[in-house]
Amino acid sequence: MSIEHSILAVISFRPSTGYDIKSEFEHKAAGLFWGISYGSLYPKLKKLEKEGFITTIELETGGRKKKLYELTGKGWVELEGWLARKPEPPAIRDELFMKMAAWHNEMDVKILAEHLKDRAKESQEILNFVNEWKQNNTSYINSVGMLAMRFAELKLEAELTWIKESLFLLEHNELPEGQDPKKLGEKQMARRKAALKSDS
Repeated sequence: MSIEHSILAVISFRPSTGYDIKSEFEHKAAGLFWGISYGSLYPKLKKLEKEGFITTIELETGGRKKKLYELTGKGWVELEGWLARKPEPPAIRDELFMKMAAWHNEMDVKILAEHLKDRAKESQEILNFVNEWKQNNTSYINSVGMLAMRFAELKLEAELTWIKESLFLLEHNELPEGQDPKKLGEKQMARRKAALKSDS
């Protein structure tokens, strides 16, 4: 998913200011859908305008000028072409899972338990936000969008269940059996010991 197409999608909801678009990328549940940072939003908006996908509308409210971005006909065609194309597989970049993959026997699992508790708190907050978002009577969510919201709920609920199970296993020292046919864990600890010794 390109940032440009995500911007077109947001503007399709309603004519939007740069701030409106930025807010869509930054709200609590944005990572469940966008998976991107809004980054250099204004240069992207300029690019989209230059290429004829969006246009600007000047509005004056309360003596202040406001610039809204709106899709052009070309922008709608581009957006709808993107909607019709097969989506790319999701890119999963989760620091917690990378840390768990690299965890080793010299690390205190109590630290990992704290990481999981922090994640559970964050995930519960996002789940609460999604539940409220669906019925806040202010946000626009179409019927198909509600299907995506249901996926977000199930994903977060599954994550919270997994964290609860993982914490139980960590706290009761009942971790599942790993596999290490090439003895990489032993070699990893030997390399670590040698590196620490040479640095001291």
